[in-house]
Amino acid sequence: MTKPGILTTALMLILLLAGVLRLTVVVLQSDQLQEDRDAYIAIARNLAAGHGFTSSRSEEGQEIEPTAFRPPLYPCLLASVYYVKAGSLGVGFLQVLLGVLTVWFTWKTGLRLQMPVGALVAAMIVATDPVLLQYTSYSMTEVLSAFLTSLLLYMLVCQLTEKSTQPELTNKAAFTFTTGLVWGLAILCRPTYLAFLGLWFLTRLCAAAFKRFLKTQSAGPAWRQLTFLSAGILIAVSPWLIRNLVVFHAPILTTTHGGYTLLLGNNPVFYQEVVQHPWGTVWSGESLDAWQKSLERDLETAVPPRKTEQERDQWMYQRAKANIAAQPSLFVQSSLLRLRRFWNFSPLNSALLESRPLIGWGITGYYFLILLGALGGCLLLIWKRESAWGPLLWLIFSFTVVHLFYWTNMRMRAPLVPAIALLSVYGWSKSAEFLKFRKPVVTTEQENHNPL
Repeated sequence: MTKPGILTTALMLILLLAGVLRLTVVVLQSDQLQEDRDAYIAIARNLAAGHGFTSSRSEEGQEIEPTAFRPPLYPCLLASVYYVKAGSLGVGFLQVLLGVLTVWFTWKTGLRLQMPVGALVAAMIVATDPVLLQYTSYSMTEVLSAFLTSLLLYMLVCQLTEKSTQPELTNKAAFTFTTGLVWGLAILCRPTYLAFLGLWFLTRLCAAAFKRFLKTQSAGPAWRQLTFLSAGILIAVSPWLIRNLVVFHAPILTTTHGGYTLLLGNNPVFYQEVVQHPWGTVWSGESLDAWQKSLERDLETAVPPRKTEQERDQWMYQRAKANIAAQPSLFVQSSLLRLRRFWNFSPLNSALLESRPLIGWGITGYYFLILLGALGGCLLLIWKRESAWGPLLWLIFSFTVVHLFYWTNMRMRAPLVPAIALLSVYGWSKSAEFLKFRKPVVTTEQENHNPL
């Protein structure tokens, strides 16, 4: 079999493995697909029933009230499944399909980055990633966001590795516009992609200005590209923005959830019970519940009253900022804790890992090797200034910075898995090349003089 044939066969086997692993998880943990941790299922069922974007449970006698507390893309996707009466079976199939497509686009991105063999290894990493496998059986955004990352990175890398010519200008504009659509959908899945967008725009504008200053290239192409990209993003997010303007009379681009997640990780109770304790301490459910109830009491007695979602969100933002200003040293400690949690090798407070420590050690070793390679890859690429890898680096940097402030844990880095996999393969492959280069070569003359 020829080398291309071997690589194709390997890809098919990896995709098959990704599908089988995810299907197995869904079958073994099918009951988790019905758990509604973040109210996505409630919103989806209301959408399918024609009640609009609301998490209210009319069957329990709750009044239907619109919400913007959760990002809209995932519940809208679930709503299409519930509308055709596919239920949890359809959701499970959707999760498996998204997981396999994530592996596929990771491989395609690796090919664009000139890693024909490394692309397969990166695809294998994504196929076997424990976090993505675990959350395949949850109706949450981890799997969808990882898919959108893989697709978005592929499209951005394609633009950076393709030499544009005048006849291709129209096609390139359409491709850039489509990239904007995907980016807009990613923002509607997880608002953290907005930070990535801001950094990307800033770097592209600075690069264009620098080239214009050196008179090596006109700034026109960069401006056109950013214009088409912006148009795609605006088209994608405008329905959600318009809906919120009509319903809430406010231009809510993301959610009304940000204030809560900022306050969740920046409050005196969290500082006292977690930040000031040894690593591995988690916030107990009883204490968290008591804190949430005290928060509701504070909201009820606030002057003026905070009744709407926007008012509650702003109040929580203000409370979090006040906590940060009042205890800056503890805020720094909590930020370092969040950084460590975000890049942790093993999840905290996992019943499965506590009952089966061997699995826990396996996951720890798995992530240690992958993240070590990714760190090496990042450092090498920064030193070499490889522009094609820029989207991967800025994506990881932006998510890391955001989660220095907001509540976080290991699952929050699920959208980064495709980028981490590619960077890890790059880092380890370059390390292997270096070791091979450093290995002494034994010549024929030396062999002839060898007494053995």
